[in-house]
Amino acid sequence: MSWLTAPAYASDPCTSVLCLYGKAVGQGGGSECRSAEKDFFNILKKKKGSIRWSKTFDARKAFLNQCSTADPAAISKIMSKFGRVRG
Repeated sequence: MSWLTAPAYASDPCTSVLCLYGKAVGQGGGSECRSAEKDFFNILKKKKGSIRWSKTFDARKAFLNQCSTADPAAISKIMSKFGRVRG
């Protein structure tokens, strides 16, 4: 079933939304969230070795938007806080 190929970041976007929202509002998820946070922060778009923050922001947002049950306001809060920063 080659049509089911996963993207480069094949982690669970819903877990990332949950953990990053908690972090954004000051209630981090602890060690259970390390992997989900890393999945998000490892999304970096580069050109000639330099991070392109606008494209990184868009790619991170696209990743979180894969979680169909996520509140758009929660994604906006996550992106405004973490969309253009290193993890």
